[in-house]
Amino acid sequence: MGQAPSGRLAPGATIAVGSSSTYPSTEQTLSSLAVLVNGGGLGQIGDIIHNFSASMSGRESDIRDLISRLDRFTAVLDRQRDNIVASIEQLNRVADTFADQRPVLQRALREIPPAIDVLIKERPTLTTALEKLGQFGDTSTALVHDAGDQLVGDLAHLEPAIKALADVGPDLNAALAYGSAFPYGANAIERAVRGDYLNLFAVFDLTYSRLKRSLFAGTRWGDENAKLVPAPGDPWYLNYSYDPLMSPLSAPAQTPPAPDAPAPAAAPVPVRRRVGRYVPVTRPSQAPAPASTLFAGPYPAAAPGGGG
Repeated sequence: MGQAPSGRLAPGATIAVGSSSTYPSTEQTLSSLAVLVNGGGLGQIGDIIHNFSASMSGRESDIRDLISRLDRFTAVLDRQRDNIVASIEQLNRVADTFADQRPVLQRALREIPPAIDVLIKERPTLTTALEKLGQFGDTSTALVHDAGDQLVGDLAHLEPAIKALADVGPDLNAALAYGSAFPYGANAIERAVRGDYLNLFAVFDLTYSRLKRSLFAGTRWGDENAKLVPAPGDPWYLNYSYDPLMSPLSAPAQTPPAPDAPAPAAAPVPVRRRVGRYVPVTRPSQAPAPASTLFAGPYPAAAPGGGG
């Protein structure tokens, strides 16, 4: 208003809201005020204010305390704003994880009910097991109460051994490292061996007497005076092989000569039997052989000397 028109609007031009303004007239203002006073609900607002005042009367201290608590609660929430935001972000990531694992969750939801059915079927067994476990707990409690002093004494006796083990704890690492490369040790192996393996020929003496004087020394099985059987390589091994029984060598004792046996008695002369004179035996004479050979026949009929 108060400005001369200028310019020309093109067809289809748009006038922005900020470039245009209109003000209500006096009649519109008075009519709106009349509507507000007569039927706009001012009476209801008065009722609300009256009831609010009636509810607050006599409780000013409680309301003041409530407002103070709300103020402190709001302050705590304000201080925990970062944690609340972080929690919301964590919940968001958890929700994303669940969303990525949706097939797994669906499978779990399908398979869990049968598993629950199995547990329901095994409820008597589980109940019995829990009852037995309770009885075992009662028995253990009674045993601890009855043998509490002995148990405390045993633990007290174990204290020196455990303390000694704890004291040598730092040396266990070195012992294990040495045992892994026995008998040279890890340091010697790293400096001496320039390869992946090392050949070793060793003779271990695990005889009973050697163990009693070495490994079992100081225990109930130890014996410092046990006689050792030398192993190959010991300085006195050869001497032991010459005399394994450890007994002095001496000539056998001379046995006295046997006494002379008595001369055998002369055998008696056999007695000859008396016989008569021997009769000479004559050899029988033989008949002279014939001059011609006799033919036993058959003979012809005209032969001389033949038989008829």
